[in-house]
Amino acid sequence: MKLRADNKRLTFMSLFLATALVAMSAHSTPVRAQDDVLDDAEDALANSDTLDMDQIDIEGRLSPSELMKRRREKLEERNKVMVEKKIEDIRVKQEIALTNKLQGAFNNSLNNLNEDKVQTVQAAPAPVAPAPVAPAPIIETRIVEVPAEPVKVEKNSKIIPQLGVSSVKGDRLDLETDLTIGLQAETMITPQVSVGMGIGYSTMKMTDVANAYSANNGGYYGNQSQYNNIYGAGGREMSLKKFTIEGNAKYFFTEDSMIKPYIGGGIAFNRSTLKYENQQTYNYGSYNFGNEDYGSSSVGGSLKLGAEVAFNDTVGANIEFAASKNISSGISKSSELNTTYNPDQGRLENVSKEIEDATSTSIQAGLVIKF
Repeated sequence: MKLRADNKRLTFMSLFLATALVAMSAHSTPVRAQDDVLDDAEDALANSDTLDMDQIDIEGRLSPSELMKRRREKLEERNKVMVEKKIEDIRVKQEIALTNKLQGAFNNSLNNLNEDKVQTVQAAPAPVAPAPVAPAPIIETRIVEVPAEPVKVEKNSKIIPQLGVSSVKGDRLDLETDLTIGLQAETMITPQVSVGMGIGYSTMKMTDVANAYSANNGGYYGNQSQYNNIYGAGGREMSLKKFTIEGNAKYFFTEDSMIKPYIGGGIAFNRSTLKYENQQTYNYGSYNFGNEDYGSSSVGGSLKLGAEVAFNDTVGANIEFAASKNISSGISKSSELNTTYNPDQGRLENVSKEIEDATSTSIQAGLVIKF
């Protein structure tokens, strides 16, 4: 009985020592074992696309709350990385698609630049997987042709109505017109040269004080008193009417300026009619008085100097000085009376000849109308 009791004591002591050794060993390594298990979980997260909760096997080494916290933190970190990567992938694809669309729209716009109006609308982007980003905007590009500057149309034709005075000066006369009017039509054949045609009309009155027949030698064969009673003792009044058709050319010293001075010349055909104002008739013996008139034609040349002032593209002003002299006179004559028995008819012819041989000067102002 004593041996049996000793064996039981030995067995109990051996169990006690073994239990103590196991407890000491378990107490010294729990933290290290926990860290090794977590490191294994981290490696699994880094090397694998997916991770199950059961793969993190640290049960029994942490408290339940600490275990869930560690698992949650690891999963949150991985989810954050995965979401950020997915978002960036979607944005890169959208930017590439948008760049291609813009490049295509720009190329089409350049090819159609000369058309009146080109409208290029970028198509909506292709559907992509839902992502937490705003959809790409629809971009509309409009190219409208800018109208070219209006081309200035030069008005090369013009008409110039004129008004002025002229004078006639010869060896034995010095006369001035009552009225001189004219109308010129011109066209620019180069920027500084014009050619044109013109018409003119002038009138003047004069008193024939050189008719000395009535004052000397007893007048017309002793008829002085009757002559003076009818036509006046101071001389018999005459009137001259002159019509002109002229071709001319001008050279302008400037091309594009407000004031354009010029020099020019012309050739004119003149028709003049001279008559006495008082046409009362009477006879003295074989001599007749009254109804005298005389017409004559001549060709003359003129020299012009003037300037045009432009108010705008259509209207302007003109001032011109001209001197003219006949090249030939007496081309055609009209007279129905015989100077032998009509003494004052001869006087008309003499005065008309002096006027044709004299030098005529004029100054005129006009309105320039371009079209």
